[in-house]
Amino acid sequence: MIPGLHLTRIGREAFLLEPSRSLNIRDEARLVEHIAAKLQQAKASCLYYDLAELALIDPVYYAWLNALARTMAAINVRMICIHMQPTAAFSLSGFIAGKPAFETALDIPDVHFTGSPV
Repeated sequence: MIPGLHLTRIGREAFLLEPSRSLNIRDEARLVEHIAAKLQQAKASCLYYDLAELALIDPVYYAWLNALARTMAAINVRMICIHMQPTAAFSLSGFIAGKPAFETALDIPDVHFTGSPV
């Protein structure tokens, strides 16, 4: 268990990652390894990353999201960031140079939601 992360199975192969404000992304390697191991063990195919609590995305957090998304792609897990606040999207637009490694969506499709914690 890593403080600041809440990972929930929301479908047969889909998971929801809800980071809290206490998430310390400075230990990126340990976080990515932990998340990847859990998702591989569960045979996941999709990770929804909830950005609802994040008012701004700075270059450091953007780098974290991209690193996690690239790792997810390497283990064949699609990463979709959801609930991005308008302020976060606007801050991201100020420095983003290319296409991010993750996808975005407004919400989780109903087809995935079952809500059992991992």
